[in-house]
Amino acid sequence: MNSRWTHSRADGGRNDTRTNTRRLLAIVFLALAATPLWAGVQARLERSIIQDGDTVTLTIETDGSNEEARPDLSVLEKDFDVLGTSETRQIRILNGHRSDKRLWQVELDPHHGGTLRIPPIPVGTEKTAPLTLKVVAQAPAAAGDGRGPVFMKTELEPAGTSPRVQQQLLYRVRLYYRVPLVEGSFSDLKIKDAVVERLGEDSQYQTTIGGQRYQVIERRYAIFPEKSGTLEIPPIRFDGRLMAASGQRFPSTGIDSMMRRFFGNQNPFDDAFFAGTPFGNAGKRVRVRSEPLKLEVRGRPAGYHGSDWLPAAALKLTDSWAAGPPEFRVGEPVTRTITLEAKGLESSQIPDIHIPEVEGVRLYPEQPVTENRTDGEWVFGTRKQSVAYVATRPGTVKLPAIRVDWWDTGAEKQRSSVIPAWEVRVLPAAGGTSAALPPAAPASKPTAAAPVAASASTPESSGTWRQPLYRYWPWAAGGVLLLVTGLALLRLRTSGRERARSNAEQPAPAAPARRSGDLRRKLQQACEHNDAAAAEQLLLEWAAREWPEDPPRNLAALAARLETGVDEVLRLERARYGASNGDWDGGPLWEAFRNGLQIRKTGSTDSDDALSPLYPKWS
Repeated sequence: MNSRWTHSRADGGRNDTRTNTRRLLAIVFLALAATPLWAGVQARLERSIIQDGDTVTLTIETDGSNEEARPDLSVLEKDFDVLGTSETRQIRILNGHRSDKRLWQVELDPHHGGTLRIPPIPVGTEKTAPLTLKVVAQAPAAAGDGRGPVFMKTELEPAGTSPRVQQQLLYRVRLYYRVPLVEGSFSDLKIKDAVVERLGEDSQYQTTIGGQRYQVIERRYAIFPEKSGTLEIPPIRFDGRLMAASGQRFPSTGIDSMMRRFFGNQNPFDDAFFAGTPFGNAGKRVRVRSEPLKLEVRGRPAGYHGSDWLPAAALKLTDSWAAGPPEFRVGEPVTRTITLEAKGLESSQIPDIHIPEVEGVRLYPEQPVTENRTDGEWVFGTRKQSVAYVATRPGTVKLPAIRVDWWDTGAEKQRSSVIPAWEVRVLPAAGGTSAALPPAAPASKPTAAAPVAASASTPESSGTWRQPLYRYWPWAAGGVLLLVTGLALLRLRTSGRERARSNAEQPAPAAPARRSGDLRRKLQQACEHNDAAAAEQLLLEWAAREWPEDPPRNLAALAARLETGVDEVLRLERARYGASNGDWDGGPLWEAFRNGLQIRKTGSTDSDDALSPLYPKWS
């Protein structure tokens, strides 16, 4: 009986234990049902190990109880770039109880490789636990051996040699991809101690590598090292996104219009039409880098003796007088244009073209015109120098050759481009006024000693042809003197009659005043309408009233007599007869002469001194 009691007691104990366990489970279940399904703040990484150049997604979760709470991502700025953040909310109802959950997905781009620590991220009054991310070196396939879906390659020309300082280097950057890209961009190429210029637009084509069909986007740069020594070309980075549909990548199917639109800065997947569709889901971000390069830059060779260092693949020097110089006449400007074009140099690297001075000719250079162009692989720098020649005396003038020394980067030797010398014959000024121009050399100037020296020699020693001259020259001189005296008296007599008739008809001051005012008004209209031809005619007519006995016959002669407005007169002359024949702005000319002609006060006004330095002296 005791044994039965004992057995019954043991069974009863086991039953009590089961009952208590059931009760405890029920209490725990009820407690869980009465609280949210997710509690606290959590953070996790999609991957704990990534390759250099990859991005990683950090997910932050909260229970959604605090609507105002948001993660403070500023703590990540030390080691990461935050590329983008998206927020979602999930709601669950279990056994009549509602649970809210908020998620933030943050895309991170590591600044460098190694083991990086993601610190605790504040979210409201709570913080996430710290995380660790390991960034390893990029695998060979992703670095561009032809097996990766997206990779970059670079090429430098000339290859295998050390370039010279300031020599152009052609740097090609090629992006290969066999998966569709939604968006992307290249980083800027900046090189210390070098000038970098992008050449033309990107080109697109297809190629096959290892049996795989790739699309290629090629970008070209011109690099000009500024000093000798080691030159480091840093990597170029490409950041983009692969196209994805419902989280899946699509295979590549040739050059798609989407990429063409992308490189035209028009992404069709940004359109609202694609919102909510699989194509509106941006795919995985991809980042690839090119390999850095180092090269040695050589300085100027010791044997180079040119005045300026011009390393070029080719250089061309041309003259606007290729068919021969035009006609020269004393006091009239003649324009010449020298053009220097260098293959492999920018226009800023080309110095001023030296045009030698010439005895008996004054030079008035214009501002040089420079430009750059490219054929996609080379830079072509051009400098044009126009100069006006104004002869000071008739006769024969030799214009020296123009020489430019340069360094042939392909042949590694010095070369020279030369424009040959010209010999020109200068005619007297139009209208036979060459005697009014100042002589250029004392040897050609008549002196008082010349007749004495001639009379000291005998007719026999000078030749028999001079005998009649010595015998009859006093009679000839007397006849000329009588003729000149008679003409002068006749002119004075005629002038007196004209003045008397003018005084009888109308007051003398009134008519000239009206004529000058009319000329001034017409000149103002010509300047306002930028009519260079009319302005030239009116200026010369105005000048003829100032110098009725010896009017200037061209604009250059007029400029030599003026105190102010000289530059504007010469600009008008270039607009009328220069090689450029460009547009002319009459505003500055009218401002210079609206108060009348300011006549130069120094020197005589009897000669057309068109040789004064209207512009800075050429050096």
